[in-house]
Amino acid sequence: MADELLELPESGGFMDNLAGMFNFFIDPQAAARYVFRKWFWVAPFLVTSIVVLVVAVLSFPFAQQAMLNMPPPPNVAPEQFQKQMQVGIAIQRVAVWFTPVIVAIIIAVSSLIIYASAAVMGIKARFSSLFNLLYGCSLISALQAIATFIIIKAKGEVSTMADLQPPLGLDIFLPAGSSKMLVAFFAYFNIFQLWYFVMAILIFAVAYKVSKGKAFLTLLPFIILGLVLKLAGAMFQR
Repeated sequence: MADELLELPESGGFMDNLAGMFNFFIDPQAAARYVFRKWFWVAPFLVTSIVVLVVAVLSFPFAQQAMLNMPPPPNVAPEQFQKQMQVGIAIQRVAVWFTPVIVAIIIAVSSLIIYASAAVMGIKARFSSLFNLLYGCSLISALQAIATFIIIKAKGEVSTMADLQPPLGLDIFLPAGSSKMLVAFFAYFNIFQLWYFVMAILIFAVAYKVSKGKAFLTLLPFIILGLVLKLAGAMFQR
């Protein structure tokens, strides 16, 4: 029923979708109408792919330097560790070109999680609509990638892998020496991530004619999973 109420006519094509995707930054009411367009995801896919690919390529030298600065584990000889690092850098140099594909897979999996959560909540959602929604919101993540690169570039150099993730949220107020888990927790809820969550919840609520509270509960498993992965990554960060 929500699809019938909010779906835009198929006319307008790519350029209309390209213009409409900017509603995902500030206008949930307008953005909600685009999530039911069959091929809407193509426009934000192209934009985010270009952004994340350019940022990934430009950031690679900093990531390479951070990897080379990593101290070898106690049970590994320095020469062997350096060889392992060189192999890792070679793999990363190739993998960076697959960043848009990785992003698409993550969005597809996230859409499935929200689809399952919606079914539990009694909401008749469509996978394609959720895929459109998350790709539209991914434009906010693209802005975060740009902001992160600008900060790293302004610093000029990196010493550790942690330097590749400058503070963009409450983690900026944490004292030096704070635990990695605590930093990861506050870093997850940065200004861009909160912006992303708020827009996703509001757009979902408008699109499927449910309350904001119900929309929040539907997206909560997706939000929690992201936090768990962030904390898990922090556990293995050196």
